[in-house]
Amino acid sequence: MRILSATIERAHYARDFGQVEATVALLVKDSARPVPYVRRIFTTEPARGGAPLRERLIDSAKTLFLARYEPQVDRAA
Repeated sequence: MRILSATIERAHYARDFGQVEATVALLVKDSARPVPYVRRIFTTEPARGGAPLRERLIDSAKTLFLARYEPQVDRAA
């Protein structure tokens, strides 16, 4: 599974929490499908931080996507 591109579709500043909420569209190429597809992930990040906000939002969405959809390896065996 590869993430080909990522685009922030919507972003909103949640003033009460000091965070930015965003919907990130990931273009994914899966070995089980012949055509890439779009998966939308909702994520939040603090409004202030070290790295640029756009990079942090995209990295957060990628991490959430891979944690949810990446096949899990059975480590008990």
